[in-house]
Amino acid sequence: MQQLTPQAIASALVCEGGIVRWSGSMPSTQQQAVSLCHHIARLLQARQGENDWGADRLQVRLIADEFELLFNVEWLCEAVWLEPVGASTAHISKADMLKNVQLKLQQVLDPMDL
Repeated sequence: MQQLTPQAIASALVCEGGIVRWSGSMPSTQQQAVSLCHHIARLLQARQGENDWGADRLQVRLIADEFELLFNVEWLCEAVWLEPVGASTAHISKADMLKNVQLKLQQVLDPMDL
């Protein structure tokens, strides 16, 4: 996997179609997937829930004041993405959660615009 700097992570997270897609390289091990989740959570200033493992997948809930996301890794599909959780404890719509994530990513990419 590439170097996981905040700017590299923010650049590789693409908001599209109701999800945030990871366009970086696919984690090849469980340890790399957990590390990627940790780096994304730190970048988004989110708390991580427990790892939920399946035969070929990992899911972790990421929780912040502005959003609740489910971090997904599917090795069979070779895909990594984040999706808004349907029932936010903060009662924020999925669309607003995605806007809040986009804002955080933009702040990392364009720190001088603040």
